[in-house]
This record gives sequence, C-alpha cells and structure tokens, in this order.
Amino acid sequence: MGARRASPLLHWALALYAISAREIGKFIRQRGRWASALVRPVLWLVVFAAGIGSLLGISIVPPYKTYVTYQEYIMPGLLGIVLLFYGMQSSLSMVYDREMGMMRLLLTAPLPRWSLLLFKLLGASFLSVLQAYVFLLITFGFSFLFPRLTAAL
Repeated sequence: MGARRASPLLHWALALYAISAREIGKFIRQRGRWASALVRPVLWLVVFAAGIGSLLGISIVPPYKTYVTYQEYIMPGLLGIVLLFYGMQSSLSMVYDREMGMMRLLLTAPLPRWSLLLFKLLGASFLSVLQAYVFLLITFGFSFLFPRLTAAL
C-alpha cells in the first residue's frame, strides 16, 4: 500500500496560509508601519479639517442634504490614503524580501510564480483593509470633536 498523497488544493491552502501569515506576522512585529500608515490621515482629519473646516463647507443642490462639513467631505479620501500608503508599504516589503533572499526561497516552492504573488497580495490586502477599519475606529474616537462625522460614517 502506498502512502496517501495530499490533494493539490491542500498544498495551495497551506501556501496561502504560510505566505499570508508571514506578511501579517511581519507587520505585527513592525509597529512603526502601523503608525506611519495611520498618523498621516489622522493628522489631516484633526489639524487640517478642524482648521479648514470652519472656512469651507460643501453646498449640495436640494433635495439632498444641503450642507456637508469638511470632515465629512474628506473622510472617503482619507480612507483611500490609508489603503494607498499601505499598498506602497507592501510593495516595499516585497523588495525587502527579494534583497534578503526570501523571494528566492519562495520561488523554489512547487507552485506557479503567479500564485506566490497572489498570496502575498492577499495578505497585504487583508492588512490594508484592517488598517482602514482601525482608522474608522479612530475617527469614531474623534466624534466628540466632530459630532456629524459619526453620522457620515
């Protein structure tokens, strides 16, 4: 009797878990990456939106809400900034992996190259969405400064 072989789907699932878990673990160990991705939009929300918000308001034609605060107006853009900057950080992580030789080890795996890239992108996408949710929680914390901001979210 021969040994049972694991299914190819199991190999793909294990590779996805290993590569994504490595990305997530690396991100958790580097606390500066959290701060660098979240400080910029929080700074925009607190400093610029509070300062410029008293000067600007966005008028909208009825029957819609006729006035939107500047904080409400820039929130979707700030979420985009969080996602964009983590995307850039994850690409730098791939460059770092290549310089340290980790990419060479991954390329020796019996998987297509595109799957390795896909698994790294899935891990980075998960972290990017996680950072966006953390930013939303931070903005809920600032709702005492901007009462209408919570209603906009």
